[in-house]
Amino acid sequence: MEKLIIKESLNNPKVILDPAKKRYEISGKSFPENAKSFYQPVIDWVKTVPVTSPEKIRLSFMLDYISSSSVISVKQVLSKIKARNTEGADIEVQWYYDPSDPDIKELGEEYEKVIGIKLQFIERSI
Repeated sequence: MEKLIIKESLNNPKVILDPAKKRYEISGKSFPENAKSFYQPVIDWVKTVPVTSPEKIRLSFMLDYISSSSVISVKQVLSKIKARNTEGADIEVQWYYDPSDPDIKELGEEYEKVIGIKLQFIERSI
């Protein structure tokens, strides 16, 4: 697996998918001009996760804001993770949320229902 690093910008979240450092996160504000093209490299990276690897990947979503177009793209990322887990990969998704803003947690709960993926909800300390 190659690493995938996308630097955070005004509209894009930071993406760190680095097997060498065992660091996997998507964080910040997500409202890129073209969410589909922004998240496609993430989906492509998830496709490369070996199904025979004994190592668990813990992918942390720490999104402060997510646009409606990003909601669809993140759903596609999570759907691909669920598919890879069904094939034998071991990817755990940690879903961070701010307790003073319930929208992000509710979005994660909706993903769980619609996709059928288990998320680990973690309250962010501010």
